[in-house]
Amino acid sequence: MNSAPAAHMPGAASTAAPRSGLGAWLAASLARRLTLGLIVALLVSAVLLVVLALTISRDALRREHEQSATRVAHLFEASLQNAMLKHDIEGMAGILAALGHSPGVAEARLLAPQGTVRFASRPEAVGSSAQAPIARLCLHAGCTPSPPRLAWHAVPEGDQLQIAYPILNQARCAQCHGPAAGRPVNGVLLVDFKPLPPATPGSGPALLLAGAGLAALGVFAAIMGFTLRRQVTQPLAALAQATDRLAAGDLSARVNASGDDELGRVSHGFDRMAARIDAMVGRLDAQARFLQTLIDAMPDPVLVIGADHRIRLANQAYATLLGHDAQAVVGQPCYRASRGLAEPCPSTLVTCPLAEIRQHAQPVRSMLRLQRSDGAPVEVDIEAAPVHAADGETLVVEVLRPLERALRFSQEQRLSTIGLLANGVAHEIHNPLASIRLALQAILRGLRNGGMDRPEMVDYLELVDREIDRCVLTTQRLMQMSQAPTQALQPVRLVTAIDDVLALLREECRARGVQVRVSGVPESERVRGDEAELRQVLVNLVHNALHAMPQGGRIDIEGAASDDGARLRLAVRDSGCGIALADQPLIFMPFFSRRVDGQRGTGLGLAICKATMERFGGAIEVQSAPGQGSTFTLTLQRVAADAAMGADS
Repeated sequence: MNSAPAAHMPGAASTAAPRSGLGAWLAASLARRLTLGLIVALLVSAVLLVVLALTISRDALRREHEQSATRVAHLFEASLQNAMLKHDIEGMAGILAALGHSPGVAEARLLAPQGTVRFASRPEAVGSSAQAPIARLCLHAGCTPSPPRLAWHAVPEGDQLQIAYPILNQARCAQCHGPAAGRPVNGVLLVDFKPLPPATPGSGPALLLAGAGLAALGVFAAIMGFTLRRQVTQPLAALAQATDRLAAGDLSARVNASGDDELGRVSHGFDRMAARIDAMVGRLDAQARFLQTLIDAMPDPVLVIGADHRIRLANQAYATLLGHDAQAVVGQPCYRASRGLAEPCPSTLVTCPLAEIRQHAQPVRSMLRLQRSDGAPVEVDIEAAPVHAADGETLVVEVLRPLERALRFSQEQRLSTIGLLANGVAHEIHNPLASIRLALQAILRGLRNGGMDRPEMVDYLELVDREIDRCVLTTQRLMQMSQAPTQALQPVRLVTAIDDVLALLREECRARGVQVRVSGVPESERVRGDEAELRQVLVNLVHNALHAMPQGGRIDIEGAASDDGARLRLAVRDSGCGIALADQPLIFMPFFSRRVDGQRGTGLGLAICKATMERFGGAIEVQSAPGQGSTFTLTLQRVAADAAMGADS
């Protein structure tokens, strides 16, 4: 037996929209996401490393440039002081001009403490004012002389260094500039160096530093990638592959990991879980096979249906009944497999066992017309009962009995009817036997004492002969009732059939206080049918009428020819309680029984009557109203007089 469909297994379904493109590609693999994360981390680290290298390279270049500027200024300070001591004005101008044209120097100026340019590498700058570069220097008496001031300025060509170098007043300069206490600074050497080009990754220090950092990052990335692949992604990939195989139904899937770390313990746990699942599924399969074998051994069709109308189990008898494959119907909705419908049966039109049990939670019995795989209808009687599964779901077990099989038992039903006639039959035979016994006793007494003459003895013997005829006629009627139906239909004398039935039921009618009247049936009237089956129909109708009149009443049996004269309509009318309107469409269905006396009948009587009349080429109809009695009308084919005579001969 197949296991339950996945559609019925418990589980949470994702409602998120499926990803597509790069997102789906990354979501499908942890290794891809880790690789992408590592690449992003390397790129960010590389960018930060390059920025750091550029910053360090620029700072180192500036410090080197500042040190060189200080040394140059210090060197030129000595030259200027020497020229000042010699009062060599032209030499001082030449020193400034030479300084201004030195490599890396853009301009050189010598300022008075007040900011006036005294000497300059550019002649046009002499006499101009340059207050800004020396604004924050202490050049006057009363303050500590400022150290050289280094300042960087951004210009279009790059960063430009400017050094303001105070030339301190010394003792040897006092004869010209006065004592140092009153004039601490003789002047300020102001040198503007050529702009440094912007630092780029291709510059020497930056390139060296960035290359070394990137190489270190590459080694780190390789080691991390190898470690992640060996220790994380490969074990996870093996675990994911085993999980997929297990989910797809391969219960032999195992990881077989060798490590004892966290992932190793997870893998070992997965293997133990898979082994337990394999064992449990094996036991469940064995139980399912045993259950399927058990229900397949049942002769009646059996279904187990879930609350969602889907068939959980079906035996071979059900498959044979409807022409299906037993395994193919498992998982299908019952209304589709059994009735060929696209939606559940309307509960207002048919008695659905599943709907009834859902509402009342108790066993139910109903009749349904199912449909074979070839489209042929099948009438079945269904007995259904609820079963509560271990998971709390309420299942419905249905046992189906084909009604055509029940109709094949009409002969047994006929014999059962004869058993119901036992009281009347006993009366019909008992009374003649009692009369025979009295007559024989009288004859014996007359023979012993010689007091009985011949005519009196003949009268007694004729009485015995008549009573024996009555017994024989009663047994003949019973034999006609018990005969199996013939395949070919024959002319049946209707009056004889009615009289025989009423004779058998006469005692029961008398006991129930019911009067019977027959009218409209000519002596010569013959109809096409079967002797035994026609009597069975009449017995069922009269019996039902008797059951509908527990306090007594009247039964009228009336015949009338149809308008075209080809058919005879025989009405059996009672004055009983009538039939409820809701029950009238159901009374001809097998196993439906609603007796007034509260007894449970077989429910086959009217179904057999309907099947019999259809075999005769006729029909049976009912008209009834609660409290006003019921009328069952049989439509029979009449037999022409010449055909009836030929049959009698």
